[in-house]
Amino acid sequence: MLIQHRWLNWFFIGLLCLVIYVVSADNITAFDYNRELIINGEYWRLISGNFNHTNIYHLLLNLSALAVMAGLHYRYYSSAAYVSLILCLSIGVGIGILWFSPSTHLYVGLSGVLHGIIIVGAILDITKRYYSGYLLIIGTIIKVIHEQLFDSPIAMSQLIDAKVLTEAHLYGLVTGFVIAPAFVYLNKKKSA
Repeated sequence: MLIQHRWLNWFFIGLLCLVIYVVSADNITAFDYNRELIINGEYWRLISGNFNHTNIYHLLLNLSALAVMAGLHYRYYSSAAYVSLILCLSIGVGIGILWFSPSTHLYVGLSGVLHGIIIVGAILDITKRYYSGYLLIIGTIIKVIHEQLFDSPIAMSQLIDAKVLTEAHLYGLVTGFVIAPAFVYLNKKKSA
């Protein structure tokens, strides 16, 4: 029962993304990251922009990655820890875009958060002596460095009808490293 319960955490994030996408399909942009509106006080967009997507392909790509991460790391998070993880990563990505990518006016997508989930989960893997966590970290770092140096793949941009904001991947990765110690602590406390 516990395994099924923890899978629900991941399922609800996917469902939230799907609902926001369906609601936004009629050009409703209440959830999008919008720099001007954030600066004018609509701070929720720092978080909610991570859950909307440009099209169904974008949504399905991110939900597929979320499912893979769930399969690898669902056992590490209680419901409260999982919600905290998603909120921290969403805030980190949103603030990263706001502060360090001033030319980005609009953003949607879960991929920045996903990069942070990979890092936190991989660090938890390592603390549990699953050394494949090192491979996840190294692979993610190499991918993000490649994206920063060579920009986003054209084919992916065409598929999702938008330029891939590779900076969001970087901000998710960095936020993951910053918040990972708290989740290591929570996991050790839970195990004790």
